[in-house]
Amino acid sequence: MALSEPIAVRVAGSGGQGSVLAGRILAQAAVFDGKYVVQTQLYGAQVRGGISHCDVLIDDNWIDFPEATQFDVMYLMHPDVVRTYYKLLRVNGVLLLDYTYLQNMPQKIFTLTKKVIALPLERMAIDKFKTPIVSNMIGLGALVKATRLVSIESLRKAVEETVSERYVKMNIEAIEYGYESVTKEYRIRSEQKVRTLGFE
Repeated sequence: MALSEPIAVRVAGSGGQGSVLAGRILAQAAVFDGKYVVQTQLYGAQVRGGISHCDVLIDDNWIDFPEATQFDVMYLMHPDVVRTYYKLLRVNGVLLLDYTYLQNMPQKIFTLTKKVIALPLERMAIDKFKTPIVSNMIGLGALVKATRLVSIESLRKAVEETVSERYVKMNIEAIEYGYESVTKEYRIRSEQKVRTLGFE
């Protein structure tokens, strides 16, 4: 029996940057798109300051194993997270990172992939919305534009379902701003990897 391998996404940041919320919205949008989804999250030792991440697996078929050790797509929000997690990116995977405070990007990243999107997301949030809190949503919009992981319509709907009503408008505007900030699109995989169990 052939099993498709789900697209694995990790969204990671320092505690308080909203990485888990961004991952949850992405997962909900994939559900609205009719996909099979597994979403898990890890909070750091500190609510703010510790590293936290959210992993999302997306497939057209039933997902048989709920964890990933390597990721097709990574969205990394903080310099410490970039240095900690970039090695988990698959070869030729897609990497989105916030370089607002990233002074030295590990050059080994470019031996793994050329599909790197570097945006000053927190600075963009402050300049556009006068607050850094929506930088995670700007990045999420950029990620979806670059990868087509989910539809923008489902992403908007997921925000409406997930975020407190008073923040919905600003979060959707931030997503749309990030979506419009990216022009390049990447194929996540040249072809779907399939692994076979047993004999055919």
